[in-house]
Amino acid sequence: MMTSGADLTFRRAATYTVAVMGGAVVVALLSVAWMSIGSGDCAESMMECAGGEKYVLVFGPPALLLVGGVGAFVQTYRVWRAGGRWQVWQGAGWMLFVFMLIYASLSAGALTEI
Repeated sequence: MMTSGADLTFRRAATYTVAVMGGAVVVALLSVAWMSIGSGDCAESMMECAGGEKYVLVFGPPALLLVGGVGAFVQTYRVWRAGGRWQVWQGAGWMLFVFMLIYASLSAGALTEI
């Protein structure tokens, strides 16, 4: 079975987006695990006793999503120059940017608990 260029572009963009989002989730989970190792004697919350791992949790996933969104927009330009279906890559870039903003706004409250 032969796939068209549009299907291939969509698959590549979807795979790229899922990989970037998966990487952000892995960074968040690893930093939470890192915080839980060192905060066994904290009375209130892990965030109060956390050191550098708190900043990895707050800034790591949004940074990864930002770099992934920029990469998707670079690919948008490349596909547009080649005359392909660039809209798929633009949608992937905007989706990564929206998730970056959502995560950044939700995790910003963690820095106020210092």
